[in-house]
Amino acid sequence: MRLRFDAPGDDDAYGEARGALLDGLEGWWTGLDSDSEAVVSDVAVFLDWRYRDSTGVLDDFAPGDIAEFLLEWCPSRFKGRPDDALCLCFAIGVYVDFMAATGRLVGGAERAARLRRLVDDLAPTVLAEARDPTAVEVHPDPVEAPEPLELPFLHIPPSANDVAAAAAAAPLLVKLEVLRDYLGPDGKPLTDKGELEPADGRALVELLHTGDVLDVELGELKVAARPTAALRRLNFLIDVAIEAGAVDVLQQRVVPAEEWGTRAPVERAESLFAGILLARPLRSLHSSQLYPEHNTMHDLLDDGIACWLAPLLQGDAELPFESVLEWVHALVAAQRPSHRWPADREDTLEACVEDHMGRLLEVLREAGVVRWTDALERPQPPGPSDWTGGTVALTALGRHILPEYLEDAGFALRRLDRLDGWDATDLIGAMLLLDNDIHASLIANWQSGRPDTERVQMLTEAAAAMDTAAGRTMGFIALNEFDIDVAEPFVRQLLDSPVAGHAALWLIQRDRADAETLAAFVDVAVLVDVLSSTLESPEELCDLFAGMSDPSQLLEDIWRHPAPETALVLDALGRHLPDRTLAKAARKAAVRHRSWMANRA
Repeated sequence: MRLRFDAPGDDDAYGEARGALLDGLEGWWTGLDSDSEAVVSDVAVFLDWRYRDSTGVLDDFAPGDIAEFLLEWCPSRFKGRPDDALCLCFAIGVYVDFMAATGRLVGGAERAARLRRLVDDLAPTVLAEARDPTAVEVHPDPVEAPEPLELPFLHIPPSANDVAAAAAAAPLLVKLEVLRDYLGPDGKPLTDKGELEPADGRALVELLHTGDVLDVELGELKVAARPTAALRRLNFLIDVAIEAGAVDVLQQRVVPAEEWGTRAPVERAESLFAGILLARPLRSLHSSQLYPEHNTMHDLLDDGIACWLAPLLQGDAELPFESVLEWVHALVAAQRPSHRWPADREDTLEACVEDHMGRLLEVLREAGVVRWTDALERPQPPGPSDWTGGTVALTALGRHILPEYLEDAGFALRRLDRLDGWDATDLIGAMLLLDNDIHASLIANWQSGRPDTERVQMLTEAAAAMDTAAGRTMGFIALNEFDIDVAEPFVRQLLDSPVAGHAALWLIQRDRADAETLAAFVDVAVLVDVLSSTLESPEELCDLFAGMSDPSQLLEDIWRHPAPETALVLDALGRHLPDRTLAKAARKAAVRHRSWMANRA
């Protein structure tokens, strides 16, 4: 297959090669990821850039080519769309892997791996450029806070029984009770330096199984007992107990806190998690006297606990430990701790991230917040073992606690337990994420204190303002749950809006207008939206398109429509239309659309 072209004279040859590559990629990717349509579409953007704005070489890439695309071409075109920019980074990695796997990439699998690592390293910068609306301004507004990053799922809280069961099983809560019992009503004295007496320290290390090393024997040499200040795991646990409110320090004594005993187990678990964040696990558990550059990494990982855990809130998500490491390492690498971590020591940096994330997750597992299954033990004599590998998930307790921390971490989360406070955009977004059979109950409980006229008005305004085809379509679906006499006047007002086509179809389908009267309102915009709703079923898409009047002319009209879904529809038609002439025309239309959009940018 020819893989090198010169624009603009090779449009036809490029279009055929592009279609064949995307077909091959889709077949290769099927089964690995359910979102293959989006991946293929993102790869198409990359290929079109390579043909139109770069060298036209599709099988050989230098690091500078990738950097040019991600850092020079993408930022202005993906401004305000950080999720799309990040997906594009992912798609480049998929493409080079595909080309290597099929023997087409110059340099083979080794080159693909290097390019993929480069993309991973550049991804945080691409994300920041896309997210920051002032990145290309000469004088950015220093007081304007960045918009929170909306997580692409709806959080459904766990049951109270599951949360209580997870809290009751948290090992650290049990250890706090053992600590309180040992202290007794009068507590234990502290030294002038604020440390436990050595005898109390030794006793608590054994009672709480902290893993601190008390005595070390090196052959015949015996190392003297370590001072209490050196028992880092014990001191961390005591710091957590203080921050959580389980114990107090009064008059040079550490004593059980009276109020702790009045709290329910779940409340104690919530306080425990808050105490862990305040105690900063990695800073507390590790000395950085020999390696001060670790302080930056410790701070980054400690401060990012809510960030690392956020993806696990989606459904019953489980992630391999290695997947967590990949994106944590990308962020750490982008904020390289110091000059003492030169670029040629990536393996050392990766090993440190792995060790520290393992210890952090072990603390969260002890707190009952995460479930870490099939982890591999790595003994570290004479101290406690490290852990790696396996699969990480949130417990019911973690799913209950974490949402309260996401806003401060820069995330926006739609929550089913706050349904009555949602605006209409939130409702539409939730409907897109949930099964159809619960839409009716969702709408019935949404803004239930308002009259239906207000709720319908909120929905029609939101539907008109939605920036995706799926959102616009779902907005009109939501209106079906209201009395038609209430909804119709508001829908008719939309005939003089950007969603006039949707409004016309809604009225026609409900026999509130005849097709002939409103036919002029059914424009290309609504046709693209309707076609995009069938992207997951290529056969349905092709049947729907073929049934429209004059498909060839329709392709000419569609490619000039500036919606994100236009490229997806044209790509899918180009790959799946059984009529070879129409399929070729669709592929050409896709190339024209992207060129037209690039010129508009």
